[in-house]
Amino acid sequence: MLNDVFEYIEGLPVQATSRPIPFIVASAVAVGATIYWRTTPRPKTHFINPKGTFELTDKNAKDYYAANGKKDVRQWFKEHPDEAVTLNADFGRITVLPNHMANEIRNDPRLDFSELTRRMFHANLSGFEAFRAGEHNDAVKSVVMRDLTKQLSKVTEPLAEEASLAISDLLTESKEYHDIHLKDTILRLIARISSRVFIGIELCRNEDWLRITREYTVASFQAAQELRLYPWIFRPIANMYLPTCRKNRELLAEARAIIRPIIQKRAQDKAAAAERGETLKFNDAIEWFEQMHQGMAFDEAMPQLILSVAAIHTTSDLLSQTITDLALHPEMLEPLREEIISVLQQDGWAKTSLYKMKLLDSVIKESQRMKPIAVTSMSRIVKEDMTLSNGLFIGKGNVIGIDAMEGVWGTQHHTDPEKWDGYRFARMRDDPAKQHRAQLVSTTPEHLAFGHGEHACPGRFFAANEVKIALISLLLKYDFKLPEGVTPRVYEYGFSLSSDPMMKLSVRRREAEVEI
Repeated sequence: MLNDVFEYIEGLPVQATSRPIPFIVASAVAVGATIYWRTTPRPKTHFINPKGTFELTDKNAKDYYAANGKKDVRQWFKEHPDEAVTLNADFGRITVLPNHMANEIRNDPRLDFSELTRRMFHANLSGFEAFRAGEHNDAVKSVVMRDLTKQLSKVTEPLAEEASLAISDLLTESKEYHDIHLKDTILRLIARISSRVFIGIELCRNEDWLRITREYTVASFQAAQELRLYPWIFRPIANMYLPTCRKNRELLAEARAIIRPIIQKRAQDKAAAAERGETLKFNDAIEWFEQMHQGMAFDEAMPQLILSVAAIHTTSDLLSQTITDLALHPEMLEPLREEIISVLQQDGWAKTSLYKMKLLDSVIKESQRMKPIAVTSMSRIVKEDMTLSNGLFIGKGNVIGIDAMEGVWGTQHHTDPEKWDGYRFARMRDDPAKQHRAQLVSTTPEHLAFGHGEHACPGRFFAANEVKIALISLLLKYDFKLPEGVTPRVYEYGFSLSSDPMMKLSVRRREAEVEI
Protein backbone atom coordinates (compact mmCIF):
# COMPACT_ATOMS: atom_id res chain seq x y z
CA MET A 1 0.00 0.00 0.00
CA LEU A 2 2.74 2.43 0.94
CA ASN A 3 4.45 2.07 -2.41
CA ASP A 4 1.47 3.82 -4.05
CA VAL A 5 1.44 6.76 -1.69
CA PHE A 6 5.26 6.95 -1.86
CA GLU A 7 5.12 7.39 -5.65
CA TYR A 8 2.32 9.95 -5.30
CA ILE A 9 3.28 12.24 -2.44
CA GLU A 10 7.04 12.10 -2.81
CA GLY A 11 6.60 14.13 -5.96
CA LEU A 12 4.49 16.82 -4.37
CA PRO A 13 6.18 20.11 -3.48
CA VAL A 14 7.17 20.68 0.12
CA GLN A 15 6.08 23.96 1.66
CA ALA A 16 9.08 24.34 3.92
CA THR A 17 8.47 26.33 7.08
CA SER A 18 12.15 26.48 7.88
CA ARG A 19 15.53 26.16 6.26
CA PRO A 20 18.80 24.68 7.55
CA ILE A 21 20.86 27.01 9.72
CA PRO A 22 23.11 28.89 7.30
CA PHE A 23 26.76 28.13 6.64
CA ILE A 24 27.53 25.49 9.29
CA VAL A 25 24.63 23.24 8.39
CA ALA A 26 24.96 24.00 4.69
CA SER A 27 28.59 22.95 4.82
CA ALA A 28 27.66 19.81 6.72
CA VAL A 29 25.04 19.02 4.11
CA ALA A 30 27.63 19.29 1.36
CA VAL A 31 30.14 17.12 3.22
CA GLY A 32 27.50 14.54 4.13
CA ALA A 33 26.20 14.37 0.59
CA THR A 34 29.71 14.03 -0.81
CA ILE A 35 30.53 11.16 1.55
CA TYR A 36 27.25 9.43 0.72
CA TRP A 37 27.56 9.66 -3.03
CA ARG A 38 31.21 8.63 -2.98
CA THR A 39 30.26 5.45 -1.11
CA THR A 40 27.26 4.82 -3.36
CA PRO A 41 28.52 4.73 -6.96
CA ARG A 42 26.02 5.98 -9.51
CA PRO A 43 24.99 3.49 -12.21
CA LYS A 44 26.62 4.20 -15.57
CA THR A 45 23.60 5.76 -17.24
CA HIS A 46 22.75 9.12 -18.71
CA PHE A 47 22.27 11.61 -15.84
CA ILE A 48 19.58 14.16 -16.68
CA ASN A 49 20.13 16.71 -13.91
CA PRO A 50 23.43 16.26 -12.05
CA LYS A 51 24.53 18.75 -9.45
CA GLY A 52 26.84 21.41 -10.85
CA THR A 53 30.57 21.08 -10.25
CA PHE A 54 30.75 24.11 -7.95
CA GLU A 55 27.34 23.73 -6.31
CA LEU A 56 27.34 22.87 -2.60
CA THR A 57 23.80 21.52 -2.69
CA ASP A 58 21.59 19.86 -5.26
CA LYS A 59 18.82 22.47 -4.96
CA ASN A 60 19.05 23.51 -8.61
CA ALA A 61 18.95 19.88 -9.72
CA LYS A 62 15.86 19.25 -7.61
CA ASP A 63 14.17 22.40 -8.90
CA TYR A 64 14.84 21.17 -12.42
CA TYR A 65 13.35 17.78 -11.52
CA ALA A 66 10.22 19.42 -10.13
CA ALA A 67 9.60 21.30 -13.36
CA ASN A 68 10.79 18.75 -15.92
CA GLY A 69 10.92 15.28 -14.36
CA LYS A 70 7.92 13.80 -16.16
CA LYS A 71 8.65 15.46 -19.51
CA ASP A 72 12.31 14.49 -19.60
CA VAL A 73 11.82 10.86 -18.57
CA ARG A 74 9.00 10.47 -21.09
CA GLN A 75 11.17 11.92 -23.85
CA TRP A 76 14.14 9.78 -22.83
CA PHE A 77 12.27 6.49 -23.15
CA LYS A 78 10.70 7.55 -26.44
CA GLU A 79 14.19 8.02 -27.85
CA HIS A 80 15.99 5.29 -25.83
CA PRO A 81 13.39 2.60 -25.04
CA ASP A 82 15.97 0.08 -23.82
CA GLU A 83 18.26 2.34 -21.76
CA ALA A 84 17.96 3.37 -18.12
CA VAL A 85 18.32 6.98 -17.00
CA THR A 86 19.23 8.66 -13.71
CA LEU A 87 17.84 11.81 -12.09
CA ASN A 88 18.18 13.77 -8.90
CA ALA A 89 14.65 13.75 -7.47
CA ASP A 90 13.22 15.35 -4.33
CA PHE A 91 13.96 12.20 -2.35
CA GLY A 92 17.47 11.70 -3.73
CA ARG A 93 19.00 10.05 -6.75
CA ILE A 94 16.98 7.44 -8.66
CA THR A 95 17.76 5.33 -11.71
CA VAL A 96 14.67 4.64 -13.81
CA LEU A 97 14.66 1.39 -15.78
CA PRO A 98 12.74 0.75 -19.03
CA ASN A 99 9.19 -0.52 -18.65
CA HIS A 100 9.99 -3.92 -20.16
CA MET A 101 12.25 -4.69 -17.18
CA ALA A 102 9.35 -4.69 -14.69
CA ASN A 103 9.01 -8.47 -14.74
CA GLU A 104 12.75 -8.91 -14.26
CA ILE A 105 12.87 -7.04 -10.96
CA ARG A 106 9.36 -7.62 -9.62
CA ASN A 107 10.31 -10.41 -7.18
CA ASP A 108 14.06 -9.86 -6.87
CA PRO A 109 15.03 -10.41 -3.20
CA ARG A 110 17.95 -8.00 -3.57
CA LEU A 111 15.48 -5.13 -3.82
CA ASP A 112 13.58 -3.79 -0.83
CA PHE A 113 10.74 -1.30 -0.58
CA SER A 114 10.29 -1.48 3.20
CA GLU A 115 13.89 -0.45 3.83
CA LEU A 116 13.49 2.42 1.38
CA THR A 117 10.42 3.58 3.30
CA ARG A 118 12.19 3.42 6.65
CA ARG A 119 15.16 5.39 5.34
CA MET A 120 13.15 8.00 3.49
CA PHE A 121 10.83 8.58 6.44
CA HIS A 122 13.36 8.52 9.28
CA ALA A 123 11.59 5.69 11.08
CA ASN A 124 14.15 5.85 13.89
CA LEU A 125 13.01 9.35 14.92
CA SER A 126 10.13 10.42 17.14
CA GLY A 127 7.07 11.48 15.18
CA PHE A 128 7.76 8.94 12.44
CA GLU A 129 6.95 5.83 14.48
CA ALA A 130 4.09 4.96 12.14
CA PHE A 131 6.63 4.08 9.47
CA ARG A 132 7.94 1.35 11.75
CA ALA A 133 4.53 -0.29 12.03
CA GLY A 134 5.27 -2.89 9.40
CA GLU A 135 8.82 -3.56 10.53
CA HIS A 136 8.17 -6.61 12.73
CA ASN A 137 6.64 -9.46 10.73
CA ASP A 138 5.41 -6.82 8.32
CA ALA A 139 2.38 -6.27 10.54
CA VAL A 140 0.38 -3.90 8.38
CA LYS A 141 0.87 -5.89 5.19
CA SER A 142 -0.06 -9.08 7.02
CA VAL A 143 -3.28 -7.60 8.37
CA VAL A 144 -4.22 -6.20 4.98
CA MET A 145 -3.66 -9.52 3.22
CA ARG A 146 -4.84 -11.86 5.97
CA ASP A 147 -7.82 -9.92 7.28
CA LEU A 148 -8.85 -6.91 5.20
CA THR A 149 -8.77 -8.60 1.79
CA LYS A 150 -10.43 -11.76 3.08
CA GLN A 151 -13.17 -9.71 4.76
CA LEU A 152 -14.06 -7.68 1.67
CA SER A 153 -17.45 -9.32 1.17
CA LYS A 154 -18.32 -8.75 4.84
CA VAL A 155 -17.37 -5.07 4.86
CA THR A 156 -19.13 -4.19 1.60
CA GLU A 157 -22.46 -3.33 3.23
CA PRO A 158 -20.90 -1.24 6.05
CA LEU A 159 -18.86 0.62 3.42
CA ALA A 160 -21.97 1.22 1.32
CA GLU A 161 -23.91 2.43 4.36
CA GLU A 162 -21.15 4.82 5.41
CA ALA A 163 -20.60 6.06 1.86
CA SER A 164 -24.30 6.87 1.47
CA LEU A 165 -24.45 8.70 4.81
CA ALA A 166 -21.18 10.56 4.24
CA ILE A 167 -22.05 11.66 0.72
CA SER A 168 -25.38 13.05 1.93
CA ASP A 169 -23.58 14.95 4.70
CA LEU A 170 -20.90 16.32 2.39
CA LEU A 171 -22.97 17.10 -0.71
CA THR A 172 -26.20 17.99 1.15
CA GLU A 173 -29.73 17.01 0.15
CA SER A 174 -30.29 20.12 -1.97
CA LYS A 175 -32.05 19.42 -5.28
CA GLU A 176 -30.61 22.61 -6.76
CA TYR A 177 -27.20 22.59 -8.40
CA HIS A 178 -24.50 23.91 -6.08
CA ASP A 179 -20.72 23.83 -6.28
CA ILE A 180 -18.35 21.80 -4.12
CA HIS A 181 -14.55 21.65 -3.99
CA LEU A 182 -14.21 18.18 -5.43
CA LYS A 183 -10.86 16.98 -4.10
CA ASP A 184 -11.32 18.19 -0.54
CA THR A 185 -14.81 16.69 -0.45
CA ILE A 186 -13.61 13.34 -1.76
CA LEU A 187 -10.70 13.32 0.69
CA ARG A 188 -13.16 13.73 3.56
CA LEU A 189 -15.39 11.03 2.09
CA ILE A 190 -12.61 8.45 1.73
CA ALA A 191 -11.21 9.24 5.18
CA ARG A 192 -14.62 8.55 6.70
CA ILE A 193 -15.53 5.36 4.88
CA SER A 194 -12.00 3.96 5.26
CA SER A 195 -12.20 4.64 8.98
CA ARG A 196 -15.45 2.68 9.18
CA VAL A 197 -13.43 -0.46 8.39
CA PHE A 198 -10.11 0.52 9.90
CA ILE A 199 -11.26 1.77 13.29
CA GLY A 200 -14.96 1.00 13.57
CA ILE A 201 -18.16 2.94 13.89
CA GLU A 202 -17.06 4.56 17.19
CA LEU A 203 -14.54 6.83 15.47
CA CYS A 204 -15.36 6.90 11.77
CA ARG A 205 -17.54 9.99 12.32
CA ASN A 206 -15.26 11.63 14.87
CA GLU A 207 -14.11 14.86 13.22
CA ASP A 208 -10.89 15.07 15.21
CA TRP A 209 -9.88 11.55 14.21
CA LEU A 210 -10.76 12.17 10.57
CA ARG A 211 -8.76 15.39 10.59
CA ILE A 212 -5.73 13.54 11.99
CA THR A 213 -5.93 10.81 9.35
CA ARG A 214 -6.09 13.43 6.60
CA GLU A 215 -3.33 15.63 7.99
CA TYR A 216 -0.80 13.06 9.17
CA THR A 217 0.09 11.91 5.66
CA VAL A 218 0.88 15.41 4.43
CA ALA A 219 2.58 16.42 7.69
CA SER A 220 4.82 13.36 7.81
CA PHE A 221 5.87 13.63 4.17
CA GLN A 222 6.58 17.34 4.51
CA ALA A 223 8.59 16.83 7.69
CA ALA A 224 10.52 13.96 6.10
CA GLN A 225 11.42 16.10 3.11
CA GLU A 226 12.69 18.93 5.29
CA LEU A 227 14.81 16.55 7.37
CA ARG A 228 16.47 15.30 4.21
CA LEU A 229 18.06 18.73 3.86
CA TYR A 230 20.26 17.75 6.81
CA PRO A 231 23.02 15.13 6.99
CA TRP A 232 21.76 12.07 8.85
CA ILE A 233 23.93 12.80 11.89
CA PHE A 234 22.11 16.12 12.52
CA ARG A 235 18.58 14.88 11.81
CA PRO A 236 17.69 13.88 15.40
CA ILE A 237 18.50 17.44 16.50
CA ALA A 238 16.63 19.04 13.61
CA ASN A 239 13.68 16.76 14.31
CA MET A 240 13.31 18.27 17.77
CA TYR A 241 13.06 21.85 16.52
CA LEU A 242 11.59 21.97 13.02
CA PRO A 243 7.93 23.14 13.17
CA THR A 244 6.86 20.48 10.68
CA CYS A 245 8.38 17.75 12.84
CA ARG A 246 6.72 19.13 15.97
CA LYS A 247 3.41 19.07 14.11
CA ASN A 248 4.03 15.41 13.33
CA ARG A 249 4.46 14.58 17.01
CA GLU A 250 1.40 16.59 17.97
CA LEU A 251 -0.76 14.61 15.55
CA LEU A 252 0.59 11.34 16.94
CA ALA A 253 -0.19 12.44 20.49
CA GLU A 254 -3.73 13.38 19.45
CA ALA A 255 -4.20 10.03 17.73
CA ARG A 256 -3.10 8.12 20.84
CA ALA A 257 -5.37 10.21 23.07
CA ILE A 258 -8.38 9.42 20.88
CA ILE A 259 -7.83 5.73 20.22
CA ARG A 260 -6.73 4.51 23.65
CA PRO A 261 -10.09 5.08 25.40
CA ILE A 262 -11.74 3.07 22.61
CA ILE A 263 -9.29 0.21 23.18
CA GLN A 264 -9.88 0.33 26.94
CA LYS A 265 -13.66 0.37 26.53
CA ARG A 266 -13.53 -2.62 24.21
CA ALA A 267 -11.37 -4.53 26.68
CA GLN A 268 -13.92 -3.86 29.42
CA ASP A 269 -16.81 -4.93 27.19
CA LYS A 270 -14.99 -8.13 26.23
CA ALA A 271 -14.28 -8.92 29.89
CA ALA A 272 -17.92 -8.36 30.81
CA ALA A 273 -19.03 -10.59 27.94
CA ALA A 274 -16.60 -13.31 29.05
CA GLU A 275 -18.09 -13.25 32.55
CA ARG A 276 -21.46 -13.99 30.94
CA GLY A 277 -19.93 -16.86 29.01
CA GLU A 278 -20.06 -14.93 25.74
CA THR A 279 -17.43 -13.93 23.19
CA LEU A 280 -17.44 -10.35 21.91
CA LYS A 281 -15.60 -9.70 18.64
CA PHE A 282 -15.31 -6.74 16.31
CA ASN A 283 -14.70 -6.86 12.58
CA ASP A 284 -12.29 -3.98 12.04
CA ALA A 285 -8.57 -3.28 11.95
CA ILE A 286 -8.36 -2.54 15.68
CA GLU A 287 -9.46 -6.11 16.34
CA TRP A 288 -7.25 -7.57 13.61
CA PHE A 289 -4.09 -5.94 14.96
CA GLU A 290 -4.92 -7.07 18.50
CA GLN A 291 -5.35 -10.64 17.30
CA MET A 292 -2.09 -10.52 15.39
CA HIS A 293 -0.12 -9.28 18.41
CA GLN A 294 -1.62 -12.07 20.57
CA GLY A 295 -1.67 -10.14 23.82
CA MET A 296 1.71 -8.45 23.34
CA ALA A 297 1.82 -4.71 24.03
CA PHE A 298 1.97 -2.40 21.01
CA ASP A 299 1.20 1.21 20.17
CA GLU A 300 -2.35 0.92 18.84
CA ALA A 301 -2.28 4.28 17.06
CA MET A 302 0.68 3.43 14.83
CA PRO A 303 -0.84 0.77 12.53
CA GLN A 304 -4.00 2.84 12.21
CA LEU A 305 -2.05 5.84 11.01
CA ILE A 306 0.03 3.83 8.57
CA LEU A 307 -3.19 2.39 7.13
CA SER A 308 -4.46 5.93 6.69
CA VAL A 309 -1.18 7.06 5.10
CA ALA A 310 -1.35 4.14 2.69
CA ALA A 311 -5.02 4.32 1.80
CA ILE A 312 -6.65 7.71 1.98
CA HIS A 313 -4.80 10.15 -0.29
CA THR A 314 -4.10 7.88 -3.26
CA THR A 315 -7.63 6.45 -3.20
CA SER A 316 -9.06 9.97 -3.01
CA ASP A 317 -6.97 11.02 -5.99
CA LEU A 318 -8.21 8.09 -8.09
CA LEU A 319 -11.84 8.74 -7.18
CA SER A 320 -11.49 12.49 -7.83
CA GLN A 321 -9.95 11.87 -11.25
CA THR A 322 -12.63 9.34 -12.19
CA ILE A 323 -15.42 11.77 -11.26
CA THR A 324 -13.64 14.49 -13.22
CA ASP A 325 -13.44 12.27 -16.30
CA LEU A 326 -17.12 11.36 -16.00
CA ALA A 327 -18.00 15.05 -15.79
CA LEU A 328 -16.01 15.51 -19.01
CA HIS A 329 -17.83 12.54 -20.57
CA PRO A 330 -21.45 12.84 -19.37
CA GLU A 331 -22.57 10.31 -22.00
CA MET A 332 -21.15 7.63 -19.68
CA LEU A 333 -23.42 8.43 -16.75
CA GLU A 334 -26.59 6.65 -17.87
CA PRO A 335 -24.87 3.43 -19.04
CA LEU A 336 -23.14 3.27 -15.67
CA ARG A 337 -26.36 3.86 -13.76
CA GLU A 338 -28.14 1.20 -15.81
CA GLU A 339 -25.43 -1.36 -15.00
CA ILE A 340 -25.44 -0.51 -11.30
CA ILE A 341 -29.23 -0.60 -11.01
CA SER A 342 -29.47 -3.91 -12.86
CA VAL A 343 -26.93 -5.62 -10.60
CA LEU A 344 -28.26 -4.20 -7.32
CA GLN A 345 -31.87 -5.00 -8.17
CA GLN A 346 -30.94 -8.57 -9.01
CA ASP A 347 -28.31 -9.34 -6.35
CA GLY A 348 -28.17 -6.52 -3.82
CA TRP A 349 -24.77 -6.34 -2.14
CA ALA A 350 -23.88 -9.96 -2.89
CA LYS A 351 -20.28 -11.10 -2.91
CA THR A 352 -20.16 -10.95 -6.71
CA SER A 353 -22.06 -7.68 -7.20
CA LEU A 354 -19.07 -5.41 -7.67
CA TYR A 355 -17.37 -7.96 -9.91
CA LYS A 356 -20.39 -7.92 -12.23
CA MET A 357 -20.15 -4.15 -12.72
CA LYS A 358 -17.68 -4.45 -15.58
CA LEU A 359 -18.26 -1.02 -17.08
CA LEU A 360 -17.73 0.64 -13.69
CA ASP A 361 -14.46 -1.26 -13.29
CA SER A 362 -13.41 -0.27 -16.82
CA VAL A 363 -14.14 3.43 -16.29
CA ILE A 364 -12.05 3.60 -13.12
CA LYS A 365 -9.13 1.72 -14.69
CA GLU A 366 -9.23 3.98 -17.73
CA SER A 367 -9.01 7.08 -15.53
CA GLN A 368 -6.11 5.44 -13.71
CA ARG A 369 -4.45 4.68 -17.06
CA MET A 370 -4.78 8.22 -18.34
CA LYS A 371 -3.72 9.83 -15.06
CA PRO A 372 -1.67 7.48 -12.86
CA ILE A 373 -0.43 8.84 -9.56
CA ALA A 374 3.13 8.91 -10.89
CA VAL A 375 5.08 8.31 -14.07
CA THR A 376 7.40 5.84 -12.34
CA SER A 377 6.60 2.81 -10.21
CA MET A 378 8.17 -0.04 -8.24
CA SER A 379 10.68 2.15 -6.36
CA ARG A 380 13.17 -0.05 -4.49
CA ILE A 381 16.48 0.27 -2.68
CA VAL A 382 19.25 -2.08 -3.79
CA LYS A 383 20.42 -4.21 -0.85
CA GLU A 384 23.45 -5.72 -2.58
CA ASP A 385 25.39 -5.14 -5.78
CA MET A 386 23.57 -6.51 -8.81
CA THR A 387 23.94 -6.68 -12.58
CA LEU A 388 20.76 -6.63 -14.65
CA SER A 389 20.09 -8.64 -17.80
CA ASN A 390 21.06 -5.66 -19.98
CA GLY A 391 24.49 -5.55 -18.33
CA LEU A 392 23.76 -2.50 -16.18
CA PHE A 393 25.54 -2.67 -12.82
CA ILE A 394 23.58 -1.23 -9.87
CA GLY A 395 25.56 -0.79 -6.68
CA LYS A 396 24.26 -1.38 -3.18
CA GLY A 397 22.41 1.62 -1.75
CA ASN A 398 21.11 2.96 -5.06
CA VAL A 399 17.39 3.53 -5.62
CA ILE A 400 15.76 2.22 -8.78
CA GLY A 401 12.30 2.42 -10.30
CA ILE A 402 10.45 1.47 -13.47
CA ASP A 403 9.10 3.73 -16.21
CA ALA A 404 5.31 3.50 -15.94
CA MET A 405 4.45 5.69 -18.95
CA GLU A 406 5.21 3.53 -21.96
CA GLY A 407 2.78 0.83 -20.87
CA VAL A 408 -0.21 3.13 -20.37
CA TRP A 409 0.45 5.85 -22.95
CA GLY A 410 2.32 3.95 -25.66
CA THR A 411 0.73 2.48 -28.79
CA GLN A 412 2.12 -1.01 -28.19
CA HIS A 413 -0.69 -1.95 -25.80
CA HIS A 414 -3.51 0.49 -26.56
CA THR A 415 -5.26 1.93 -29.60
CA ASP A 416 -5.62 5.72 -29.40
CA PRO A 417 -3.84 5.81 -26.02
CA GLU A 418 -4.22 9.59 -25.75
CA LYS A 419 -8.03 9.24 -25.77
CA TRP A 420 -10.08 8.55 -22.63
CA ASP A 421 -12.32 5.58 -23.47
CA GLY A 422 -14.53 4.29 -20.66
CA TYR A 423 -15.26 1.07 -22.55
CA ARG A 424 -11.59 0.23 -23.24
CA PHE A 425 -11.10 -2.33 -20.49
CA ALA A 426 -14.66 -3.66 -20.70
CA ARG A 427 -13.92 -4.67 -24.30
CA MET A 428 -10.61 -6.17 -23.23
CA ARG A 429 -12.40 -8.14 -20.53
CA ASP A 430 -14.60 -9.75 -23.18
CA ASP A 431 -11.47 -11.26 -24.74
CA PRO A 432 -10.66 -14.52 -22.89
CA ALA A 433 -6.96 -14.06 -23.63
CA LYS A 434 -6.90 -10.61 -22.03
CA GLN A 435 -9.60 -10.63 -19.37
CA HIS A 436 -7.23 -11.40 -16.49
CA ARG A 437 -5.22 -8.26 -17.38
CA ALA A 438 -8.22 -6.00 -17.83
CA GLN A 439 -9.52 -5.73 -14.27
CA LEU A 440 -8.80 -2.73 -12.08
CA VAL A 441 -6.91 -4.81 -9.51
CA SER A 442 -4.73 -6.57 -12.11
CA THR A 443 -1.05 -5.65 -12.07
CA THR A 444 0.96 -5.96 -15.28
CA PRO A 445 4.10 -4.30 -16.67
CA GLU A 446 1.91 -2.18 -18.93
CA HIS A 447 -0.26 -0.98 -16.02
CA LEU A 448 1.81 -0.29 -12.91
CA ALA A 449 -0.54 1.97 -10.97
CA PHE A 450 -0.67 -0.57 -8.13
CA GLY A 451 2.93 -1.69 -8.60
CA HIS A 452 3.81 -5.22 -9.66
CA GLY A 453 5.26 -8.35 -8.14
CA GLU A 454 6.12 -9.02 -4.51
CA HIS A 455 5.61 -5.42 -3.44
CA ALA A 456 2.43 -4.75 -5.42
CA CYS A 457 -0.11 -2.87 -3.34
CA PRO A 458 -1.78 -5.48 -1.08
CA GLY A 459 -4.61 -3.06 -0.35
CA ARG A 460 -5.62 -2.61 -3.98
CA PHE A 461 -8.60 -4.95 -3.62
CA PHE A 462 -10.01 -2.86 -0.78
CA ALA A 463 -9.19 0.40 -2.56
CA ALA A 464 -10.93 -0.77 -5.74
CA ASN A 465 -14.05 -1.78 -3.83
CA GLU A 466 -14.03 1.48 -1.89
CA VAL A 467 -13.84 3.63 -5.04
CA LYS A 468 -16.60 1.60 -6.69
CA ILE A 469 -18.92 1.82 -3.68
CA ALA A 470 -18.39 5.57 -3.39
CA LEU A 471 -19.05 6.03 -7.12
CA ILE A 472 -22.19 3.90 -6.94
CA SER A 473 -23.58 6.07 -4.16
CA LEU A 474 -22.67 9.26 -6.00
CA LEU A 475 -24.10 8.13 -9.35
CA LEU A 476 -27.39 6.93 -7.91
CA LYS A 477 -27.98 9.78 -5.49
CA TYR A 478 -26.61 12.80 -7.38
CA ASP A 479 -26.45 14.51 -10.74
CA PHE A 480 -23.15 16.26 -11.33
CA LYS A 481 -21.50 18.36 -14.01
CA LEU A 482 -18.66 20.82 -14.54
CA PRO A 483 -19.57 24.41 -13.66
CA GLU A 484 -19.60 26.87 -16.51
CA GLY A 485 -16.09 27.81 -17.60
CA VAL A 486 -14.29 25.14 -15.53
CA THR A 487 -11.55 23.22 -17.34
CA PRO A 488 -9.91 20.56 -15.15
CA ARG A 489 -6.16 20.15 -15.33
CA VAL A 490 -3.66 17.61 -14.06
CA TYR A 491 -1.01 19.01 -11.75
CA GLU A 492 2.52 17.81 -12.44
CA TYR A 493 5.46 17.98 -10.07
CA GLY A 494 8.48 15.86 -10.81
CA PHE A 495 7.20 12.32 -11.27
CA SER A 496 3.90 13.02 -9.52
CA LEU A 497 0.57 13.54 -11.26
CA SER A 498 -2.28 14.90 -9.17
CA SER A 499 -5.93 15.42 -10.00
CA ASP A 500 -6.95 19.07 -9.96
CA PRO A 501 -6.95 20.19 -6.28
CA MET A 502 -8.81 23.41 -7.07
CA MET A 503 -11.58 22.05 -9.28
CA LYS A 504 -15.20 22.68 -8.42
CA LEU A 505 -18.06 20.35 -9.33
CA SER A 506 -21.76 21.21 -9.54
CA VAL A 507 -23.98 18.66 -7.81
CA ARG A 508 -27.65 18.21 -6.95
CA ARG A 509 -29.66 15.50 -5.23
CA ARG A 510 -31.61 13.05 -7.39
CA GLU A 511 -33.92 10.17 -6.53
CA ALA A 512 -32.04 6.89 -6.41
CA GLU A 513 -33.67 4.08 -8.37
CA VAL A 514 -32.64 1.48 -5.78
CA GLU A 515 -31.96 1.65 -2.06
CA ILE A 516 -28.25 1.70 -1.32
